[in-house]
Amino acid sequence: MSVLLNDIVREDISRILGCCDLSPLDSRDVLITGANGHIASYLAITLAEARKRGLADIRLTILSRSLPRMRESFGEYIEAGLVDVLAQDVTSPLPPALSFDYIFHFAGNASPHFIATDPIGILRANIQGAFNMADTCLRRHDSKLIFASTREVYGANLTDQVLTETSFGSLDPLDPRSCYPESKRAAESIIEAYHIQHALRYTIMRIAHVYGPGMKLSGDGRVMSDFLANAMHKEPIRLNSDGSALRSFCYITDCIRAILMAALTPEDAGIYNLSNETEEISVGDLALTIGRLAGGIEVSMKPSDPASAGLYCAYKRKPLDCSRLLSLGWKPEVLLSAGIDRTLRGSVPD
Repeated sequence: MSVLLNDIVREDISRILGCCDLSPLDSRDVLITGANGHIASYLAITLAEARKRGLADIRLTILSRSLPRMRESFGEYIEAGLVDVLAQDVTSPLPPALSFDYIFHFAGNASPHFIATDPIGILRANIQGAFNMADTCLRRHDSKLIFASTREVYGANLTDQVLTETSFGSLDPLDPRSCYPESKRAAESIIEAYHIQHALRYTIMRIAHVYGPGMKLSGDGRVMSDFLANAMHKEPIRLNSDGSALRSFCYITDCIRAILMAALTPEDAGIYNLSNETEEISVGDLALTIGRLAGGIEVSMKPSDPASAGLYCAYKRKPLDCSRLLSLGWKPEVLLSAGIDRTLRGSVPD
């Protein structure tokens, strides 16, 4: 039994499969990198379940550095022959015999903890990984690369009130946090260069604040993860800020639906903002909401560790314009309170 699967997650997967047309993936070879990550693992289970249920004959390979963790998370699918595994780092070229019709390149760490402790690893995964996955795509005609980017590529935008896919601001390359958005920017440039020079087909998803069952909780450093970890351990939620910063969170099923809808369009090159802009909330109110849904956990608005505030993105939040994604028929469906409740009930304290 996969450690990721429980009744909540199974309901989530059925919800995704009930509204996504996966026929373009039928009889196709698909690779997902970073398979032990939150979004990638949900996507992998979704595609494995699609094959298991006879919805599409997807030949799925998952890649991660940790073979034991892949076996722990995807063991039943591996044993049933529904998933092949590839244990390696994306900074190394893939074996030359391998080729794929679709590559979902989701390897790379966004955790503030690793931004602070392993910036070189983040740079290598995003930049060298983009080169390696793009080169792998060129092994097969009409292959498509789907890249998980971030809203942080927009930097500090001082002019636009709402950020479209053509809005950009400045980034300080020497800011300790910039290893993450700068390498995502570089990866996008690499992918576009392959499109210009080799007609590589691609979809880039600029993703903002996704949460749900299976996400890493303890030691992650992002507010949703930290607050949920406190709640699940019945510990007080203590903010490392005054709680006034604004965020908007997208539940994992809405994220996976968006990725699949954008990836499976016939366009050769597409870039999409992916965010739930329907329920903007302050960090303080998020803490209070989680505390209430977890049964009355204490919340302290007094910063408990001001030094750690530098791990977070300091740019003032601006809404993402998701019109391109909405034009495909997507819209977020899971309300924040319902998503938090599902996450609390569908997660195991780590």
